[in-house]
Amino acid sequence: QGGQKFRPECVPKVAELRARFPNKDIEVDGGVSPDTIGPCAEAGSNVIVAGTAVFRAQDPEGVIAGFKQTVNEAQAKLAASRA
Repeated sequence: QGGQKFRPECVPKVAELRARFPNKDIEVDGGVSPDTIGPCAEAGSNVIVAGTAVFRAQDPEGVIAGFKQTVNEAQAKLAASRA
C-alpha cells in the first residue's frame, strides 16, 4: 500500500545534509508528488522515491519526467551557487 504523508519539517534537514555533503546522494522518500518535489529538489535531494504519485497518475511517464526535470534544474542551481 503506500501513500505516506509528506513531512515538510524534514526539508531543512535535506538542505543541511546537502550543505555538509555536496557530492553525496540524498534521498527523499514519503509523500513526494508533483506538488512536493520542488521543495525537496531545491533543498538538495537528488534521489526521489515516489510510488503512489507515479502509480496512481494518469500519466506516469509525465510525472517521472517532471520529477527528473525539477531535480536536474535544482541540482544545476546548487552547483552554480557553489562555483
